[in-house]
Amino acid sequence: MKSYFYLAALFSLFIIMSACSTKEDTTHPSEEPAEEYTPGNSQEIQKDIQVFASSATASENQPGEGIENTLDGDFNTLYHSLWDQSLFPEVPVEIDIIFSGETTHIDYMLYHPRKDGGVNGFMLEAELWIKKQGEEDFEKLEDLVFANDANTKRILFPDGFEEPAAIRLIATKGHNDFISVSQFEFFKIAEPMQGYDVFFTDLSFSELEENTDRQQLEKIENSFIRNLALALYDGVYPTERTGHYQTYPDPSLEAAKNKTNRMGSYDNMTGIYAEAGEDLVVFVDNLVTDLTLRVVDHSQGYGGADYFLNPGPNRITPSSSGLVYLIYPCDTPHQTRVNIATGTINGYFDLAHHTNDDWEELINNADYDFFDIKGEKSHLTFTTTELRQHVEDATRLVEIYDSIVLLQQELMGLYKYDRVPGGRLYYRTNIAEGVYMHATGNATEYAPSTLQWIANHKLLRGEHIWGPAHETGHIHQTRPGLMWIGLTEVTVNIYSQHVQTAFGNPSRLQTENIEGYNNHYEKAFNEIIEAGIPHGAHEDVFCKLVPFWQLQLYFAGAQGYTDFYKDVHEHIRQNPDPPTDGLCQLEFVKTVCDVAQKDMSEFFQAWGFLTPIDQDVNDYGTRRLTVTQEQIDEVLDYIASQNYPAPDTDVHFITDDTVDNHR
Repeated sequence: MKSYFYLAALFSLFIIMSACSTKEDTTHPSEEPAEEYTPGNSQEIQKDIQVFASSATASENQPGEGIENTLDGDFNTLYHSLWDQSLFPEVPVEIDIIFSGETTHIDYMLYHPRKDGGVNGFMLEAELWIKKQGEEDFEKLEDLVFANDANTKRILFPDGFEEPAAIRLIATKGHNDFISVSQFEFFKIAEPMQGYDVFFTDLSFSELEENTDRQQLEKIENSFIRNLALALYDGVYPTERTGHYQTYPDPSLEAAKNKTNRMGSYDNMTGIYAEAGEDLVVFVDNLVTDLTLRVVDHSQGYGGADYFLNPGPNRITPSSSGLVYLIYPCDTPHQTRVNIATGTINGYFDLAHHTNDDWEELINNADYDFFDIKGEKSHLTFTTTELRQHVEDATRLVEIYDSIVLLQQELMGLYKYDRVPGGRLYYRTNIAEGVYMHATGNATEYAPSTLQWIANHKLLRGEHIWGPAHETGHIHQTRPGLMWIGLTEVTVNIYSQHVQTAFGNPSRLQTENIEGYNNHYEKAFNEIIEAGIPHGAHEDVFCKLVPFWQLQLYFAGAQGYTDFYKDVHEHIRQNPDPPTDGLCQLEFVKTVCDVAQKDMSEFFQAWGFLTPIDQDVNDYGTRRLTVTQEQIDEVLDYIASQNYPAPDTDVHFITDDTVDNHR
């Protein structure tokens, strides 16, 4: 078999060389080696041919977010089904995409989910139907199942779709029971380019075969491949254009298993900046799954335009400018080599390969307004100007962000239970007006003005670590078992308190002065315990945090049970989610008792977890928190039946300063 491929390669080389030798030489080969790489004519690289639909209809849409937005070429516009689901509670969304008679062939279509950081409406299941020109009825092709994420999905027509009249998608399942779409696109696959791969060691065209003769390369007819090959031969091809890029597990699937938000999707940064309307030529080695190239204009937000890549040469024309990332989602570990032969080198800093000396050169040579920094656990995309101004030690800065992620994932038991996500937690600058710090479904975001604190390692490791630790906590919050209604800005601070104190900083609950009180503990003791109100009825997020942090102080600090929250998180991950917020609260009470093997009923009664409540709670949306006396009695009966010993101390009065008194 090997000899067959060897002979085939020699035959291809013979054909190319024969064609070159019998044709008048118009390549004007240079007699001297090139001093720098200059790409040839990108138009000589084949590209998939985009075809366009003429119109579309949908069975429903939210006013202002019609189906026409999916065909306008603008990834910032959106189709969205009706927000008021009561109008069509059981009807799937039916989308028809219409083609004129001028479209003769389609090989695949792309479904671009919304790219604005939102998650509502990710299409999860759909039926695919097609109708050819001249036919009356649609024919069902297949049932589609999509990952619950913002990555572009490619729908292949393996035998080609000839003479298309319409494509019908019947969306039967979407995230949060909505359907949304950024864009639909349709393509005909280009004719493959053959023969040129014999000069290179693989399909990435990034390394020449041994004993390649320069005169052979000078006679390559295709100017783009000729210039690339000669630059490699002469040793002037920029190494920053090539790299090995690995697969990462789908962050949405990992988030679902861990009951958290998603890690980032941009672990495979390339350091290449693409310009809108200018051809991007990319050579790709063999693949084990779909590889997507995403161009992200960070000035416009998290999302970007996606382009599927095939093994060998690819030419795409980005619709927007921005940094280039490669998305290669797969549970099977694999690396592929990719060579991005056009675009501007912006560079990126990689903790595993660069030093602070490299940092100065990299950041000073960066042309784009944003710059990528790659750690072991974290990925930062911050504004270049602020990075130049505020970074004093890039290595130490990235190590601190890695530590924030590591400390929180250890506290959650992700290491103990072999659940560590494969990707990195994503930190990025958001230049939109009104932004300070916040978390989205797959990133944490910061205004440029905050980089004076969070891009300076000395300031970051002190009191300013709270901000990134808090936003990181929003990604890690385990839901709904540790994030029922009213706790979005409460239990997140279990993680930020843990990081803050692990870095040697004083506890915010212990030291922060509050009007009328010495600290948060004193306020919480007076306004919840002494007042005898339900925990969920109090509005101060730090007062509501106190009992959650006291559990860590008592079990991990005073009793030496350092795995307490690790085991609580795992218990929540392993067990079904209670159907209501009130039952989540009561299930947490039982979980703590079961995990710790302690009767903590007195603790939870003092803090109002076992006090009846029935009221609306506003927590980024309003839901009703209901806990009845009957439900409370059932929990107390359950705890009593376990015969757990009670703590020999009043745990509900422990503070950071009194841990030793409770040992």
